[in-house]
Amino acid sequence: MTDYARGSYPPEIQEIFQDIEQALAGAIGPAAGMILYDYVEQWQRNGPVVAARIIELTTALVEEIGDPETAQEFISRVEKKC
Repeated sequence: MTDYARGSYPPEIQEIFQDIEQALAGAIGPAAGMILYDYVEQWQRNGPVVAARIIELTTALVEEIGDPETAQEFISRVEKKC
């Protein structure tokens, strides 16, 4: 379990984070948990931790992926889960 999942986030947000981590791992490999943790920290500093802002988080993560085709696969996986 990644550190953000042990945080004091609402259960639905924790579940979204886990889904994003799985999709990100498919795109960039085992470093996904650490990268997501860093992005979640940054994301929560910029506003409230609410599902309506998840798009901001996933958009930032797309930039981390780099490859457009892999990034599109990540987006598709996240959209299916979230």
